[in-house]
Amino acid sequence: QNSQWKWCHRSLLFAAILSVVCIYALYFTDGFSGGYAVAFVSFFLASSAAAVAALFFQRARVMDGILSSTQLLAHWTYSAKEAEQSARREYADYQERNNAMFLIIGGMLALAALILMILAGEDGLLTGAFLLAIMALLFAASRIAPRIALKYALSSPKETLIADNGIIYEGAVYPFQSFLMRMDGAEFFEKEGQEPAVLVFSFTQSAGMSVRSFFDIEIPVPQGEEEKARGIACRIAGRESL
Repeated sequence: QNSQWKWCHRSLLFAAILSVVCIYALYFTDGFSGGYAVAFVSFFLASSAAAVAALFFQRARVMDGILSSTQLLAHWTYSAKEAEQSARREYADYQERNNAMFLIIGGMLALAALILMILAGEDGLLTGAFLLAIMALLFAASRIAPRIALKYALSSPKETLIADNGIIYEGAVYPFQSFLMRMDGAEFFEKEGQEPAVLVFSFTQSAGMSVRSFFDIEIPVPQGEEEKARGIACRIAGRESL
């Protein structure tokens, strides 16, 4: 089941509701009594929700393509123990990325709120308070989202599907090229005394014009599939074809 469509529709609904709030605040309330502040915050949140909807839309299309593909590069399954270990490792990485992104974006919001509160008088106090409220919401989201992702991964099929356009790994989809995210490379790692070998996909995710985060997805390679994993890394890296 492709849950990405569900999140896409919910994000669009959230964006639509916030757009209505923004329009109402601009045209039916006193701007200098807080209307402009409400309009600014609702516009910011509506834009963010629309961007998230676009992200889920592309993920949903890629996931549909992979699930219906008859030419997968690999389809690997794992034991419950292997899958749990991998999911918890990914959860730790996800939490670390969220913390870093919150420090950047939350810091920018806090600085903007402080400047408005100091320089813009009473209206600045209200707008600054709204910005701080957004920062609090982002902080909560940075803590809750990884937990939801972990719970979803633990209940998802213990498998990996790799295609030319993306990966489905324990229920999560990672397009190689999508809105706000791209895959930068793939490498195969097999270290002596370390099991299993891993196929590592490196991604760049954008949260704005100049805010980017980098993360890796480590796909465990089942025993006996090492040569196929090497071939996939070479194919995706463009060094040679399978």
